[in-house]
Parts: sequence; structure tokens; C-alpha cells
Amino acid sequence: MKHLGKMVRNTIWLCRPYWKYGRMYSLLFILLGVAITPIADFIYVYFPKLVVDLLNQGKPFGQVALYAGVVLLISYALILAPIISDAYLQKKNKAIGLKIKRDIYEKALRIDYQYIDNPEYYDKYTWALDEYSDQAKAALNLVKRFFTLVASIGVLFALIASTAPWILLLDFVQLFLHAQIFKYENKVNIQYKADLVPVRRRLSYFHRIFYQKEYAADLKSSPLSKKIFGKYEIASQKDVEITETYSKKLSFYNFLHETTFCLTEFIIIIYLIHAISTGRIAEVGLYITMILAFYRIDEKLVFMLQTFSSAHELSLNSEKIQAFFAIEPKIEVEAKDGSLTSPKGPFSVEFKDAAFSYENSDFSVSGFNLSIKPGEKIAIVGENGAGKSTLVKLLLRLYDVSGGAILINGQPLPDYDIYALRKRIGVAFQTPNVYAMSYAENIALYSDLSREDLASITDHLGLTSILKKNQADFDSELTREFSEDGIMLSGGETQKIAIARIMKGDFGLLLLDEPSSALDPLSEYKMTELLLGEANKTTTILVSHRLSTVRSADKIVLVKNGKIAECGTHAQLMALEGSYCEMFTKQAEHYLA
Repeated sequence: MKHLGKMVRNTIWLCRPYWKYGRMYSLLFILLGVAITPIADFIYVYFPKLVVDLLNQGKPFGQVALYAGVVLLISYALILAPIISDAYLQKKNKAIGLKIKRDIYEKALRIDYQYIDNPEYYDKYTWALDEYSDQAKAALNLVKRFFTLVASIGVLFALIASTAPWILLLDFVQLFLHAQIFKYENKVNIQYKADLVPVRRRLSYFHRIFYQKEYAADLKSSPLSKKIFGKYEIASQKDVEITETYSKKLSFYNFLHETTFCLTEFIIIIYLIHAISTGRIAEVGLYITMILAFYRIDEKLVFMLQTFSSAHELSLNSEKIQAFFAIEPKIEVEAKDGSLTSPKGPFSVEFKDAAFSYENSDFSVSGFNLSIKPGEKIAIVGENGAGKSTLVKLLLRLYDVSGGAILINGQPLPDYDIYALRKRIGVAFQTPNVYAMSYAENIALYSDLSREDLASITDHLGLTSILKKNQADFDSELTREFSEDGIMLSGGETQKIAIARIMKGDFGLLLLDEPSSALDPLSEYKMTELLLGEANKTTTILVSHRLSTVRSADKIVLVKNGKIAECGTHAQLMALEGSYCEMFTKQAEHYLA
């Protein structure tokens, strides 16, 4: 009973989106089956007896034909009912399926950034994305099928029970045997899917590599494809091996199902033949009805068994999908009562003995102390892996510190409504993404911009030449994902788009993580003047490897192994003749050479 209760709860959970987004659709979908199928079954079983009895009674042809016509007309109406409603049902089903996909995307958006580092999360996400919509539809179908079968079996049960109840007993024995087989078969099916998920995800990764533009140059200009094909063969072989292993197991269960059915059918037919030959079923019409009823109820009982089997499989699927939705975020949560709203004006920022480490990594930030005044321009420099980008992620609260605190305007970061706070933090990354949307939409990510603002930003950052050479305008699409006339951007042009996004926003803090690494020297100089010059009153943190871009910062912080090694103005650090001075001198020598 406990197991049955779990199946019911999990099936109801899967049906929730249909009840949420299409209550009338769900009711109509179920009622059509419950109303139509039992009547159709009764006609199928009873109609031959009606005709035979009327002929045996010597009724004239016209009367028999009239009865037959009326019955067939009812049958025709039963067939037409779902056909007439099909367009509406298909439309609603498609709309609900798309809303289910959106629910998954919204949940993924609310999951903490730390889970993105975990392959297990991607398996759960992939399972939900691949299965939720189909399983929700299957659950609604199952509910409809269950109530329809209950009504149909009730009608057929009444017909058989009055003459040959022994047939029902044998059918229930068969039902029990099938149920035991299905129980083990479903466990194998679920494990089969679970074993395939990481393999199919890896194969999907190879599909992306050969499909997406950013990999094309590497594939064509290096032996990369040979390595990829080698790994593809390994994943393909694993896929084939898993399929072979589970196919053998499932074939064995199918053999047991068919053997059980054939034995039951043989016993019942022998029984009916014996009953007819001994005169226990005397009327031709009655034994025709009994034979048809037997096949029909046997079919319905098998369907009912399959329904319970499907419910069991749905329940297992439901638990895996629920595992994705059950991931509880600690950061990406709605603001609580008492949460601080985003402060006005430039932010003050303070790292106070901040500590952080990644799972399964030796890297850590510890004892990190840094105070940034409102409107101050800070540059963070250091070698790769020193922790510079980690500080940006901590300020965005993609991760929480494990010790100490990060303060915004003197208040701990977790005390703020994180979504309101992020709206006032402008970000430009080293490898920004452009999206298959218009040029204007790509730039106006943070807020709507007037055409005048767009024109000003475009001109100020030298993006006008991009539009001209592509014969494009503000409404032209970036990328050629869906448009042959889309604008193709270089790495430097993409970075200019990222900088353009933060030009007009009302930000209290700007986080710039290597925003000029792909720019030419002149463009980089202009960008530096723009972001670190007097005109920018916003608190700004610039992460950079190119030390020539950070000279004008109010303060330069050199980070090593997650700790501050040196801190001061450019002049102070050069006078210190430490690591910063050495790095700057070597870069300068490289440029002079």
C-alpha cells in the first residue's frame, strides 16, 4: 500500500503542470476517454448478440438493418468526438509542453552557481529537460487510461460474471504474474536510462563541437578532430555496450509476458470449447458475446496491468525529475522580509578576512582584506589562477564566502536582495557572450535604451564601422544562428559589445574581468580612459593581465595564491620594486622590443 501511495503521489506530481496551465484541457481529455470507451466496448461485445437474436426471432430485414444502423451511427459519433476535439487538444498540449520547458529553464536560473561545477547536476538537468514534458503528458494519459479502464472493465465484468466468473479468476491470476514481471522490468528500464544519461550527454557534447562556430577553426587548423573522434568512438562503444546489456534483459522479460498470456489464452479457450460442447452455453448469440467479452476484458486487464506498470515507471521517472526541482538554492532565493534593497549611488566595498575555496581543488582565498571607497577605481592584477576572477564571482554572490565577510556599504552581502543588488552591478567579462538577437537587444541587456542612446554608445565605442561593413543597422541580428544576414564579430568587437552594455546603466559597481584582452592597443587605451577616467564616477574593479591598462587606477592590488601580495598606486608599487614592478617591466620590455 505504501508503494502504491508513492506511485499515486508521483503521478499526481507529474500531472501538476497540466492542471496548472490547462485545467479545462485536462478535464476534457480525461472525460472524453471515460465517456466514450466503455460505450464503445459494450457495443463491440453486445452488438453481434443483438443481430443474431433478432435474426433468430425472425425479425424482418428492414428492422434488423435499422437496429444495426442506429448502433453503427452511435459508434460513428463516438469515433468523431475525439477527432473533432483533436485540434484544440493538440494546441493546448503543445502550449503546456513549452511552458514545462520554461519551468525547467526558470528553475535552472534559480539554482546556485556552485552546482554548475558539478557533473551530477548536469545529469539531473538533462534528465528533467529530456523527460519532464513527455513524462507529464504520459502521466495525464495514464490517469485518463486508468479511469477509462475502470469504467470499461466494470461493464465487461458485469457481462462475464453472470455466466463464466471462472474466466475472471484466471485473468486476475494472469494479471498478478504480469505485475511481478513488470516490477522487475521497470527497475531495469530506469537503470538503463540512468546509465545512458552521462554517455548520451558526452555524445551531445561532441555534437555541439562539430556544430558550433567557436570550435570550427580549431577543428580545421589542428589535429583536434583526431582526438575528438577517438573519444567519440569510446563513448559510442559504451553506448552500444549498455544498449546490448539491457536489451538482453528486457527481451527476457518480454518472453515471460508473452508466455504467460499464451498459456492463459489457451486455458480459457479450452474451457469455452468444453462449455459449448456440454451445452452450458447454449445460445449462439450468448457464446459469441462471451468470447468477445473474454478477449475484450483480457485486453483491458492487460492494459490495466500496463497502466500500473507505467505508473511504476512514471513514479521512478518522477523521482528523478523531482531530484532536479528539489535542489534547494541558498543564494538564488527570493528576498526575505527585512532584506536590504540595493543602495543608491556608488558602492563602498570591503573584503573582511574573506575566505573561499572550490570543492575538489587546492586553491583557496584566505584572510583577504580590501577596502574600496565609493567611486574608487581598483585594479586587480596577478598571474593566472591567482584568484582574480574568483573575487569577481564572490562580489556577484555567485558563491558565498566560507569565512569572513564581504560588505557593500557596510552591510554583509547576504543581507541584500541579491536580484535587486545585481541589477546595480555592471559586468564585462573577458569572453562575453553575444546572443541570436538584434544588435540593439544585445547592447540593452541591463535596461531599455533609446535610439539616441544606442547611437551615442555605438559612435563612442567605434562600433559604427561594424554596422557599416556588414550593411547592418540596430535591428540586425548578431550571429548567423538564424539569419544569413547576421553580423559576425571578432573577439575584440565582441568585447566592445560587452563594454557597450554597461555604458548607460545606473550602476553602483562595475566589475570588469579582462574586458580588453582582445582589443587593439588604441581601442584598449580608449576603453581604459573611459572606465578609469574622471568621467566614470562608479566604483570600478578592473581585473587585468595587461598592466599598461591599470596605471591610472586609484589603487592596484596584486593577488598571489588567493591573498594580497602588494597594494598601492602604480608609482608606489614601482618604487617597491617587488613582483608588480617586475611584471610591469617585463611587459614594457616586450612592447619596446
